[in-house]
Amino acid sequence: MSDLAPERLYPAMAGAPSRRVIDVRSPNEVARGALPGAVHLMILNDEERHAVGLRYATDGQDAAIEEGRLRTVSALPQRIRAWRDAADAEPSAFLCWRGGLRSELAQRFTERSDVPRVHGGYKAVRAHLSAALEPALSRRETFVVTGPTGCGKTELLHAAAADNALLALDLEAAAEHRGSTFGAHGPQPAQATFEHRLALPLILGPEPWLLLEDESRNVGRVHLPEPVHRRVRSAPLLVLDEPLEARLHRIHREYALAPARATGERATLDRLVAAVRRLRRRLGADATETMVDALEDAHRQRAWHDPEAFRAVIVPLLTDYYDPLYRKATPTEGRTVAARGSREELLAWLHRHLPTPA
Repeated sequence: MSDLAPERLYPAMAGAPSRRVIDVRSPNEVARGALPGAVHLMILNDEERHAVGLRYATDGQDAAIEEGRLRTVSALPQRIRAWRDAADAEPSAFLCWRGGLRSELAQRFTERSDVPRVHGGYKAVRAHLSAALEPALSRRETFVVTGPTGCGKTELLHAAAADNALLALDLEAAAEHRGSTFGAHGPQPAQATFEHRLALPLILGPEPWLLLEDESRNVGRVHLPEPVHRRVRSAPLLVLDEPLEARLHRIHREYALAPARATGERATLDRLVAAVRRLRRRLGADATETMVDALEDAHRQRAWHDPEAFRAVIVPLLTDYYDPLYRKATPTEGRTVAARGSREELLAWLHRHLPTPA
């Protein structure tokens, strides 16, 4: 079988059957840029790849292949079985950095000539996804959900996604960050991985409408691709209104209760205290220490599940810090406000204005 072109990896790109990507790159390479849906089954680990690369540089390809064989002699049978199992599970394609030697060796070792290599490898797939992003955006009518911190924009996004005429793209989920000082919940993906997570649903999806959450250029330490950022800053707005009391309860639930269930109360307290203290210059020393004392009291008095125990932290953060930032960062002058209201009112507006799916 001839090599598979990058645009034929995914069904909507060229009408080809969907294929699972068997990514044989090393862990460090995958960490710098992963493809959604790919299964990572390396041919060389990081140490082996480094040694083989050095041998290639000094003695050429044949010597590098022999170096790789000697270093993987015990591990290779298990790796071959894993490739065969993945290929047997569903139509597959081998992928390495440039579509060259490593994917060719994996194809040869498995004796599966029916499993093609991806022409040009990961670099070609990444180039294709990057080039296809702008056209994928341009064929959709877009709305941007905006509103102050804690108003439930992400909840609205997910509720709207039930309409199959609309693609709701959760930028924060793709970035693995809630987009604020308190928003980190673990290591974020590499910039390339983040971009791939956005590009694939945009390229593959048939939906004529797109819904995005209002985000700044940076979401934690990753940044929006320029075409996505331009769309966020220019598309008509859906302004989500929510009373302060509801925002208090939502922030408490999402930033105190949920993390405590995952990592424990003490670890969550430490993260929140550190985040509050990072805002010391903005909030002032007295306000910062008042918030820290309230957090520690909630833990000490076993009141972590009580939103009222967090009122002295959350309300000043919203009214004195996040709301002014929102007003400054989200100017509506010159932009169309398509609708404004509660979650239910905006969902009803979308239902009225989006075409009924065929």
